[in-house]
Amino acid sequence: MTDIQQPTYYTARTRAQDAFLTSLGGNQYHAQGLLHRTYSDLKRLSGDLPIVGESSQQEKGSNISFVTQTFAEAHAWGWYEIAMGVFFLMGERPGSGLVHFKRAWKIWRPWSKRAIEEDERHEAMCERMRAGLWLGEAWARFMSDRALQNADAVFRAALSERDHINTDQILQETIQQQRQLPPASPGTPAYRTDAQVIPYVLRLVETCMDLS
Repeated sequence: MTDIQQPTYYTARTRAQDAFLTSLGGNQYHAQGLLHRTYSDLKRLSGDLPIVGESSQQEKGSNISFVTQTFAEAHAWGWYEIAMGVFFLMGERPGSGLVHFKRAWKIWRPWSKRAIEEDERHEAMCERMRAGLWLGEAWARFMSDRALQNADAVFRAALSERDHINTDQILQETIQQQRQLPPASPGTPAYRTDAQVIPYVLRLVETCMDLS
């Protein structure tokens, strides 16, 4: 069964990645269609177990509803959630984006700790870092008394993971992608009076460099 499912999970992941790039490119209508097809395929394969709702039997401190059974499944659902989050950020709905980026982070958290293969653990840490960078940007675009504090905390955790896995690739890639987002709304931490789009994490990195 796994051998049959994995190519389908791979197809779903590829479609979600296409939706991610399509959203950043500004074609929201096409991206929405890709996301709908991806979700339909994933729901057919996984049901609602990894993503939809919270389990009524959820134990304190666990995330049962976000547990995936295979690495391929985690990849597919993880990229679907990232793509959904970006879709909402492009539509200037950071609150909805927050929900999906949190799900992506929760999907990768157990794999970064329990994956048997070292290369899978490393890849899971990279994907968890990616989810954290997007989650932080969503917080920085959210109008809330807690937005600045939460954005800084999420970004510092992601940058700490960057140091642990010893690579800047995900950080640099995400910064370039986040430059394609629309300007942040007035009153949010990411807002700039000159209407430029500068990813909030870049400002935090530059601040840390200045302090050092």
